[in-house]
Parts: sequence; C-alpha cells; structure tokens
Amino acid sequence: MTWVNGENGEAADMSSDGGEGRGGDAPDTGKSFDSLYGVNPQMALDIQHDAMKNFKKRVDNLLIELGKSEASPDKVGQDRLSRAQLGSADFKEAQFLYESYAIVHDELENLSKALSAQIEGVGLAVHASRVGFENLDEDIKARMREVNAEVDKYYDVDRDPYARQQAQQQQDEPIAEVTEAEKGL
Repeated sequence: MTWVNGENGEAADMSSDGGEGRGGDAPDTGKSFDSLYGVNPQMALDIQHDAMKNFKKRVDNLLIELGKSEASPDKVGQDRLSRAQLGSADFKEAQFLYESYAIVHDELENLSKALSAQIEGVGLAVHASRVGFENLDEDIKARMREVNAEVDKYYDVDRDPYARQQAQQQQDEPIAEVTEAEKGL
C-alpha cells in the first residue's frame, strides 16, 4: 500500500490495488503501527489530549458517583445479615444459605474495592500520560504505587480468562534466549 497525507493531515491509500494489500506487501496482522504512517502526529496529539481530558472527567465523575452510592467500598459492608436472622442453628439449609450469602457479600466487597482502586488508577494514569511520568509530583507517584498494590491485592490470576489465554499462547511459542548483548542492556 502507498499512503499519502491529504491537505488536512488525513491518510489516503494510493496503491494500485485499492488498498487490498495484494501488491507484495506483508499482510496487516494488527501488530504493527504501519497503519498510522499517514496520520498527522500534531493533529493526533491534539485529538488525543482532548479525548484524554474528557475521559479523565468521566473517570472522576464515576469516582464521585461511586463514593456517594450504596456500592461505595465503605458502605457495601455495613448491612450484613447475622446467622440468627436466617433461623435456628438446627436449620441446616439456613446455615448453607448464610455461608453462601457471606461468600457473595465478601466477594462484592472485594469487587467494590477493586473497581474503586482501578477507576482511581485509570484517572492517575491518564493524568500521568498527559503531563509525563517524570513531571509528576512524588506524592502522586506514591499514590499510583499504592493504588497498584491495592488492585494487585484483589487480582486472582486463576479467575482471569485472559491470563489463561496468554499463558497458553506463551506455552505454544518457543522461548527466545537472551543474548549476552541484551543482558548488558
């Protein structure tokens, strides 16, 4: 494919095959940035900055809404049933129900805390990408590390289908050995 920049920075396919990639070019596997060849970088940065500002506002609003809602990490654990509310100790089904309820309630608390931390982490990451990590205050960097540790605390790799898929793909791929030159980097 042959790409050129238009008058307004847009990309246009000028290849003789109409952009179908049959002109001897390698097929687009989706793993390269070749498709961005004709993008005007300045326009892309401006658009990205505006999009990131809007995204950060949405994340901040989500954090505020979560904090005010009944699903906030502080409020989720407040209204728990006691075992006695479900019946006498002889009632085995009530015991099973209570144990199931306790497990679900604990998982919901963990989910709420993890989501809150992830939303805050995304907001911090958007801010860091806008100003540059090296330009962040030390307290913001420290908060980013705290949020990351909080998210890691609730992450269970055994429940992550994407992690299982990645692990399977890595097992199928041959492992490349690190050269001495690469070790020196």
